[in-house]
Amino acid sequence: MNDAMKKDRPLPGSLASGWLVARLFFRVSLGRRRILWIALAMLIPVAMAIYWRIAEGGDGTAFFTEMTVNLFLQFFALGLPLYLGVSAIRDEIEDKTIVYLFARPLHRAVVLGGKIFSVALVVSFALALILSIVYAIAVSADGFAEVGKQLPRLVLHMGVLAMAAITYTALFSVFGVLLRKPMILAILVGFGWEAVVSNLPGAFPRLTLLYYLKSLLGLGPEASGMMSLLIPPIDPAPFTTAFTVLAVATVLLFTAALTIGSRKEYRI
Repeated sequence: MNDAMKKDRPLPGSLASGWLVARLFFRVSLGRRRILWIALAMLIPVAMAIYWRIAEGGDGTAFFTEMTVNLFLQFFALGLPLYLGVSAIRDEIEDKTIVYLFARPLHRAVVLGGKIFSVALVVSFALALILSIVYAIAVSADGFAEVGKQLPRLVLHMGVLAMAAITYTALFSVFGVLLRKPMILAILVGFGWEAVVSNLPGAFPRLTLLYYLKSLLGLGPEASGMMSLLIPPIDPAPFTTAFTVLAVATVLLFTAALTIGSRKEYRI
């Protein structure tokens, strides 16, 4: 009787199956040593905020914005999706365990999508948590009333970091499914192209995702030096334009990762 009921039990849908894959990632990967090192690294902004509050002080809102852009957006929001986005799928391929995931009665895109979604969720949660702590430490320097007054700014910054986590996770997942040795090229694209070109004068930053992420905060390229005297920096893109570009790029990259990963042949 029980066997008959198990056979008749319907398979979970795509969303439920993807969530099961994500939960597997949380249970297996979050206990690894790499996650512990990432957690320690994420305490750096908290330590910097505490040091600033004790030793320097000043305009807490301005300091919070600087931390969001220079440390969270240009470093952690790039580095965490790069590290986890590449390895989430690549580790399964190199360990030859991905074939066991694909052996289940699920479409390959569901399995890959669950892995990518789990990375984006972990990165978004970690960035939002640490950013909230930094916000409380820094903005409270302007008075506790200012902490409540500036909450819309915190929500905006958290939303931009979440958008960055999703977009960059999709980007670096493409490297993970496409290349045998993806990490070097991913680092060059992430910190060599995105972080550098997005701050050049002229129209070059429009070719980066980071330019549009900064534009959501109303900020343009941080160009400086002799070159910026010859070619002035461009203004931020309008909010609607920046959001549309990022949304389209995310969908295209996410689709590319699922399509490439689903069609590749994997060996035991």
